[in-house]
Amino acid sequence: MFKKILVPLDGSSFSEEALPHARELAACGDAEIILARVDEAYEPPPGVFVPATAMPEAVQLSAGEYLEQLASRLHIAGFKVNSAVLDGKVADALLKFAKSEGVDLIVMSTHGRTGLSRLLMGSVAEQIVHGAHCPVLLVRPAAQ
Repeated sequence: MFKKILVPLDGSSFSEEALPHARELAACGDAEIILARVDEAYEPPPGVFVPATAMPEAVQLSAGEYLEQLASRLHIAGFKVNSAVLDGKVADALLKFAKSEGVDLIVMSTHGRTGLSRLLMGSVAEQIVHGAHCPVLLVRPAAQ
């Protein structure tokens, strides 16, 4: 079974849909769940003013505060959990961290884009799948 499960999060409810799958897998083998977020400064599009009250909650919170809130909920539910705020390009930072921490599995949400939208927007999930040293479980949220 898995000993360390990495769950990359970007602060959105979309990315958090990977958490129930990670919880279920962690419960099977008493694995540690590691929550990770790559700290990227939020910048609205040029010329657009976004009042702080209109920003998503995850943008208002620091990356560390956001992860701590999620980690606390998992800990209360009985899971071994740690968190890490990373710097750098998202996929590169996550892959480097996963390898250095000896992660056995990466569980993350994916938009499942295809065609032109995937070409234009890129895919962190695709970069993770191709670069990971361990298995990757991609979850497509039900809202799609």
